[in-house]
Amino acid sequence: MPAPQPPRITPAARIVAGNLRVDSATAEVLRAFDVAGVESLLLKGASIVHWLYDADNPRAYVDCDLLVRPAHGPAAGQVLAGIGFEPALEDEQMPSWWREHAVAWVRQEDGVIVDLHRTLAGVGVDAEKLWLTLSGDVERIVVAEFDAATLAIPGRAFHLALHAAQHGVGWEGPLRADLERAVSSTEGTVWKAAAEIAASLRGTAAFATGLRMVPAGEALASELDLPTGQPVDVALRASSAPPVALGFDQLASARGLGARLRIVRHKAFPPTTFMRAWSPRANQGRLGLMLAYAWRPLWILRNAPTGFKAWRAARRSAGD
Repeated sequence: MPAPQPPRITPAARIVAGNLRVDSATAEVLRAFDVAGVESLLLKGASIVHWLYDADNPRAYVDCDLLVRPAHGPAAGQVLAGIGFEPALEDEQMPSWWREHAVAWVRQEDGVIVDLHRTLAGVGVDAEKLWLTLSGDVERIVVAEFDAATLAIPGRAFHLALHAAQHGVGWEGPLRADLERAVSSTEGTVWKAAAEIAASLRGTAAFATGLRMVPAGEALASELDLPTGQPVDVALRASSAPPVALGFDQLASARGLGARLRIVRHKAFPPTTFMRAWSPRANQGRLGLMLAYAWRPLWILRNAPTGFKAWRAARRSAGD
């Protein structure tokens, strides 16, 4: 008699199982935050699935994104460290102009990743203003039996467009599908409210750029009378320009020779925490770190022509 065959696991079931794994870790982190008095908002992930997808058409997500109240950032890091997470990059040693909007925290034992956001790429206000604005209109969703605070639908729409502009044309797949689904299934009044959020956070250029990355969003941006102009940094991210291109924009924006020389020095010889995240070789002992530092200026020179070309094209686009 033939042995019974194991039940076939469908792609949808695999997606649901993966999402449940992330949700369980998310609930664990949020419970620990609650105990420590850390205020946070759930971004993307489960909140997008609750809004745009159903059980018959699940959407996978692989990490947990949390926007934390700025004053609670250090406490959030302590909580994550206490439950086994480590930052992929300790960016406190890096200059403020180079710090990203979020830092990934990784737990090696199960591979869970929590992206801890201090702000959002594309806004022009400080982190406290961003927090006060977004936390003023929230909803609650159940994530692995935990009642989590997340953005209200206009806030989610705003962030979805901002996220598309941040990752640019080189980022296809779920991100583009999310935006297309949101534009086609959400009322215009929601997008009008999202545009008002963008204006209050000085993020209109990135918001408009993100919307225009899908065909239906192009028409919506016109209906909302959103501007077509892009600042250089927004244009660079939207075009998925090489990282060196943003360095040229930072140099151009710096005031004075001294400021420009400091940027060059930091870019060529960053703190060791950056080098260990940038190059696997830097994690292979002292010699590996020295070799990574030796390679860093050569890497910059090698990529400078492509980066300069992309930056100059973005400058021309901004001027037009």
